[in-house]
Amino acid sequence: MYKVTGMVIILAMIFLPGCAKQKYPPSEVIFEDVYYFEGMENMEFDFRADSTLTVSQKGIYELKENGEGDPVVRICLDDISRELPEDYNFTEYLAHREGGHIILTFTSEEFSLDTNPMKLTPLSGKDGLLSGKQFDGTYQIGEDGDSYQYIFKEDGTVVLQVKEYYDARKDGNITLADHAGRTKYVYEASGDTLVIKNRKGEPVLNLVKKAGVD
Repeated sequence: MYKVTGMVIILAMIFLPGCAKQKYPPSEVIFEDVYYFEGMENMEFDFRADSTLTVSQKGIYELKENGEGDPVVRICLDDISRELPEDYNFTEYLAHREGGHIILTFTSEEFSLDTNPMKLTPLSGKDGLLSGKQFDGTYQIGEDGDSYQYIFKEDGTVVLQVKEYYDARKDGNITLADHAGRTKYVYEASGDTLVIKNRKGEPVLNLVKKAGVD
């Protein structure tokens, strides 16, 4: 049984609840560090001095066909350190072209085929999702100007990348924003850790500074 990746759950928790496109103020407190999500070392949070935050989750992908000969894209963004391929947690999509876009539709026991289709638009490199072969290419997820991209590599790896903005205040409040809007949190920064909590004080993200990164 295929399951939705951990990244989808995390995005739903912290990045998508906002509404409307807005301007992004500069952060009062600046972070210039790369953190990883505790327990998911393949997920990085890159904070920059210009108040941008890039969230990247690295995984693997496969391009196959189903029994009817339709193109299938399989993406695993879970723990890819497992030794046995059968332990990987893939999410599977049917793929087809509509105009200049690739449409991915969940195909699993947990989703009907008409649920949440994902529109991808080629941005750079090769448009190879329907080729059946691994390739180098980047796709926009959603509409032009949206914050999400898939970056596919010929070595079989894929990165789901999210472009964000952060606004950390000296009073311990922090706002995370993307094209969909913004959401307010509180944070605690201590040594090599950055903990982001919801307004009830419940931890949402436990981040650990990545060693050896300037």
